[in-house]
Amino acid sequence: MQRLIAPIEQTTGHWPEPARNRLRAALLRRIHDQQQPFWAWDEHTWITFATEAGQGSEKGRRSLIVAFANLLGHHRLHHEVTVSPVPLAELVFGRDAVQAAITEVVDTLRSWDASKHTVTGHIPAALSDLLLVAGTARLDKIIEPQIRALAERYPQGGRRSGLFKVSRVLAHKGIITGPLNNTDPQRGPRPDTLSTVPPSWLAWAQRWRTLSTHEPGTIRGMFSVILIAGRWAAEKHPEALEPPLWTRDIAAEYVADTLHAVHGQWAGHNRNTTKKGQPLSAAGKVQRIDSLRAFFCDLIDWEWITSTFDPRKVLAGPLSVRAQIGPNPRIIDEVSWAKLMAAGLTLNSEDLNEYGTPKARAAAEHRRLYYPIEMVRALVGVWLFAGCRIDEIRRLDVDCIERDEGRDDKTGETFPICLLRVPQNKTSRPFTKPVDPIVGQLIDAWKHVRPPQPKIVDRKTGEHREFLFCVRGAQIGRAYLNETVLPALCRKAGIPETDSRGALTSHRARSTIATQLLNAPEPLSIADLKEWLGHKHFSSTRHYAAILQRRLTAAYRKADYFARNVRTIQVLIDRESILSGAATGGEQPWKYYDLGDGYCTYDFFAKCQHRLACARCPFYLPKESSTGRLLEVKDGVDQMLERLTLTDDERAALEGDRAALAALAERLANVPTPAGPTPEQLGSDRAFVALTSVQDSIFGRPE
Repeated sequence: MQRLIAPIEQTTGHWPEPARNRLRAALLRRIHDQQQPFWAWDEHTWITFATEAGQGSEKGRRSLIVAFANLLGHHRLHHEVTVSPVPLAELVFGRDAVQAAITEVVDTLRSWDASKHTVTGHIPAALSDLLLVAGTARLDKIIEPQIRALAERYPQGGRRSGLFKVSRVLAHKGIITGPLNNTDPQRGPRPDTLSTVPPSWLAWAQRWRTLSTHEPGTIRGMFSVILIAGRWAAEKHPEALEPPLWTRDIAAEYVADTLHAVHGQWAGHNRNTTKKGQPLSAAGKVQRIDSLRAFFCDLIDWEWITSTFDPRKVLAGPLSVRAQIGPNPRIIDEVSWAKLMAAGLTLNSEDLNEYGTPKARAAAEHRRLYYPIEMVRALVGVWLFAGCRIDEIRRLDVDCIERDEGRDDKTGETFPICLLRVPQNKTSRPFTKPVDPIVGQLIDAWKHVRPPQPKIVDRKTGEHREFLFCVRGAQIGRAYLNETVLPALCRKAGIPETDSRGALTSHRARSTIATQLLNAPEPLSIADLKEWLGHKHFSSTRHYAAILQRRLTAAYRKADYFARNVRTIQVLIDRESILSGAATGGEQPWKYYDLGDGYCTYDFFAKCQHRLACARCPFYLPKESSTGRLLEVKDGVDQMLERLTLTDDERAALEGDRAALAALAERLANVPTPAGPTPEQLGSDRAFVALTSVQDSIFGRPE
């Protein structure tokens, strides 16, 4: 008997004596029934014992049995038997040790502005559960796999939420590498997607994915396309289920089939089915071809395979398809953007949805929001004026604002300068851009009430940084701006959440701001805009900024293209000469071009090379002559206008360039006139029709 009792006394020595006595009695009866010592029991026996002990008058002994089993190494027994985790942890480790760990976590979270309801409701149970699984009451003894495995047990609910908050404290203290993330289970392809790919092809694809150095988002997109190629090969060419077995003909056939593919074809089971059966867009076709080409190029460059064809040539999208892809900035129209800006600058807590359960809302003294209203206003200010990507906004440093003072070149007046330091992004290193001073004011208002926050690992650089939009120890949600703030702004502004270009998303502000800067009265140059957006290449900037139609129209009108090349001249038609037949026989002219001081009677004046040097030409008829005066008073003369297409020299001459007129005369000096002789033979090298007279004839004589 002493051999059975001694381990019980040693293990439960910190328990109250009544609790030890009750446990000892229950264990000895069970040992007698089992005819086996408790240290030989398996987990199933412990579960059965604890479950039966919880019935009737023995209900209070359940926690004692589970606690004793935990001390013996059965750390997950409390998941199979219904017990309260906090009293159970106090039995196992002692009340003082458990309460010290809970207080340490709660105090840290409260310093980060976590709500009292959260830390008093979720944290004690979640932390006690974790301590029982870890088999220790010391936080620094917890290891990362333990908390991650425990979080997987709770797909939702308060216990999972509490574990996430505990993980932030542990990450802050350096106990684990990083906090838990709600998207962790969603990362990577789903099993039902992988199951539809030939195993041999899947092995190559997963090996490539492990070693690829592209951005995570790029890898995900390319990996899905590589799997599509594997499913296509399984259907079309079962003999080529590995990249080394592909030939030039197979690759060319893949390109041809891709050009006629539809959404959902060879795409597995986790695809969005809204467009299923519809033809792929030009961008979708090019993505499928380019991703597979990059896959084959990597395999060849890494010397994993020796290909029989050049993927750079064979797996190249046709130019006719690529020509369909071009910059198409999805800008928001100016009226809607102005309303969104007004709504954003006047945003208040009543415009956002209240957070919490009905019971929590009723108990709260003020309207509860998921994030402080000051932080939301700063977030909206950056979105409205900075033209940043959502990832750049989320990763802004606390000290991202720099201030300076500028001086106007004309007036000498000083003005404030607000500079925003943008973190490293997918195309460039950190850089600084000027923004409206109101952005700095909104950020300062948030920093004034912002509680201290822990440093978090930047997923881009791996550095521990203190982020501006961080509260309760976590960065602002990636979808918060699109799914919560923008719908609220649309409601406040009275505009729909979608337009002809699609949904109003955070990224469309980047295109809208860039386009407005490019079309301003004193616009940014394309080079300046490239630097402001943080692009590496000019081609990227073209996808965000477009010349507005009205600006293009105004510039075209200002260029005066048609008027610069086409002029009208007044023409007199003598109907009497036509009716009498004199014009037909060439005895008398019938068409008179009004040159101001005289008329030209040459029928093809529009094609004459000497149109501005007519004074000595045989076809020239001065208005002061008797025939010219008679024509002005003669009956049966109709007036009309005829358009002339001018050469550059003639246009310069008409615009008053005497040097151009002299040069024109010199070049035409030896060119025959319509009558035959050259201007030099006629002695008319200086006998020009006055330009002012011609202009009066063309544009109308002044009153």
